[in-house]
Amino acid sequence: MLTKEQVAGHLLKEQILLTAFISSITRDYQSAEDVFQEVCVKAISLAETFTDFAHLMRWARMASRNKAIDFLRASRNDGLMLSERLLDILQHEWPTHDRKDNSVAMDALADCLKRLTENNRTIIRLRYFNGMSGIEVAEYMKRKAETIYQALARIHKQLGLCVRRKVAHEQ
Repeated sequence: MLTKEQVAGHLLKEQILLTAFISSITRDYQSAEDVFQEVCVKAISLAETFTDFAHLMRWARMASRNKAIDFLRASRNDGLMLSERLLDILQHEWPTHDRKDNSVAMDALADCLKRLTENNRTIIRLRYFNGMSGIEVAEYMKRKAETIYQALARIHKQLGLCVRRKVAHEQ
């Protein structure tokens, strides 16, 4: 059995992965954060029913999936939902490997983001952290949408190369 403190601590360590999983269903980061919070509250209340961390994470992914679907239905976004079959595949294929592997990549990504120009960091922040579309970023920055999409493609490539180099260097 796990304690409430163990459940809370483990879910916080896995917050990025779980929120990304939820966001892949809701297609909205803020909603994913809300769903994550609800799942955490429920998990903490059920702490003593979990036999180990693997059991907790299986439950958390299923609960996250169900809460995200409930959110979409409540917000009348049924048309945006992924198919049940695709959700099943996503849930079972979602990364469950050791957090250490993820932390190396996350640390590499954080360092690589710092190396971007201020302009490129702004584009990334607006697009992914503020949830703006490419067109909205272009309007905000008073640029053409094509320019922003080209910049995003270059930034993705640059970040991918940088992260792969750093991760390879760590191993």
